[in-house]
Amino acid sequence: MSVDVAALYEEGFGIRSVAEEIGRSYTTARRQLLAAGVKLRPSGGRRLQADPVADYLAGLYRRGLSLRAIEARTGYRYWFIRTRLLAAGVELRDRNGRPRKAVV
Repeated sequence: MSVDVAALYEEGFGIRSVAEEIGRSYTTARRQLLAAGVKLRPSGGRRLQADPVADYLAGLYRRGLSLRAIEARTGYRYWFIRTRLLAAGVELRDRNGRPRKAVV
């Protein structure tokens, strides 16, 4: 049975999907995979999807608008904007509009 479990996992099935296929619990499927010598993939967690709102906010910020100006223009709250920009990988400026210096 370990060979079947390993084959399913190698085909791209996740542990939960393997467990459903063999009619066992997640824990049992995981144990069987480990016993078969399968190297488990890191858990994916929630997949990130393209965020059109973050892209729009990032575009405004890159054109020079401050977080407060974006807040006034869009109606989104300051912390919502800040969080979305950081999640999109935007480097925030300081209060004077300069790039923030890395803390050493």
